[in-house]
Amino acid sequence: MKELICPLCSQFLIVNEQGLACANRHQFDRAKEGYFNLLPVHHKNSREPGDAKQQLAARRAFLTAGYFAPLLNELKKIIDPNSGSLLDIGCGEGYFTRGLAEHCKHADIYGIDIAKAGIRLAAKNRPSQTTYVVASSHLLPLADTSMDVIVRIYAPSKDEELFRVLKPDGKLFIVTPGDRHLIELRKRIYKEIKPHPQPKVPHGFKDLSHIEVSFPLSVPAGELTNALLEMTPFAWKLSSDLQVKLAGEGLVDLAHFQISTYEKVSLD
Repeated sequence: MKELICPLCSQFLIVNEQGLACANRHQFDRAKEGYFNLLPVHHKNSREPGDAKQQLAARRAFLTAGYFAPLLNELKKIIDPNSGSLLDIGCGEGYFTRGLAEHCKHADIYGIDIAKAGIRLAAKNRPSQTTYVVASSHLLPLADTSMDVIVRIYAPSKDEELFRVLKPDGKLFIVTPGDRHLIELRKRIYKEIKPHPQPKVPHGFKDLSHIEVSFPLSVPAGELTNALLEMTPFAWKLSSDLQVKLAGEGLVDLAHFQISTYEKVSLD
């Protein structure tokens, strides 16, 4: 946890009996599940920011069943297993964080999400080298140039914070949906299928590569199809009748992602 800084004054945080504290005596207690809440009240945009409990529980059920394992495996292929530190931004309930911790066995792993419910789920049975933190991705409680790797999967972030936290020779991996991601489901919901926007190169970074990852999905009727529907942004567009119909049928579709790799450039 040597990379964590105070969200109030940016001083380094030191472990004590209750949790963490900085030189200015700002104290942050360790929750019973083992995570830390480094999201000051005045940085919240709502009472319970981030994904709702129901959405997070659905995400855990679906991902734990292994449907997105091919995406995780592709990330493992391109992330250096000898990395010393790794940040998973918008980690949610921790599926990808856990997988990356298994891959980078000697790294200090940080999972950060603004949703306390997600961090609470993630922190249970966490690997020993993993620290889960409730925090904003727009104000990361991490020291300057402290991360070898940053992974951002379907999560918001602030370019300046990515640049600040990543080491000069570090790598940034951003996962976005491909044009054919859940295409059959989208056809059932929308009259017109619009392509997903191409990811923009974060300010201060340059492109290294873009990898397309696609694989078939065959989800049985019932709880797992419901879980997939609940965890996607499309849930807001689903009528209750269509959700019941889809859950009763199951889903045969395609998963399609793009993994973009970036590195820092000099801003001089």
